[in-house]
Amino acid sequence: MCGRRSANTEPLPAMALATKPLRWLVGAGLLLAFDLAGRSLSAAFALPVPGPVLGMLLLLLSLMLYGGVPRGLAEVAGQLLRFLVLILLPATVGIYFLRDLSGGDWVALVIAMVVGTLISFTLTGILLNRLIRRVGDTQGENIRVD
Repeated sequence: MCGRRSANTEPLPAMALATKPLRWLVGAGLLLAFDLAGRSLSAAFALPVPGPVLGMLLLLLSLMLYGGVPRGLAEVAGQLLRFLVLILLPATVGIYFLRDLSGGDWVALVIAMVVGTLISFTLTGILLNRLIRRVGDTQGENIRVD
């Protein structure tokens, strides 16, 4: 060996340390850019849909067109998903401190939570079943969840 790197494409350890923060910045920048784009669209056209939801839809469309998730975005999103419960917890707890709600409001709130939870469970089950089938097809195994 004369000190030159072969065709192996693995970066040097120092380069790997330098590229990880850059990937994180690009991933976080993408999330912020799509959030800002969604907020701008919602404000510009006075849409009844919240800006962050529009931003997520724009991000979804962009990822579908791109054909995958960039590594930095996947890393940042993975870390955010770990703490998602902590982000949603204050809003969830705040509902129970509403004192001025009537009985009808509470019934509507409970129905909305139950229906929302059932829809989430159903969609999660359908998605998980499709992903398991896809993995089984790519590995040549016949895994089926019913």
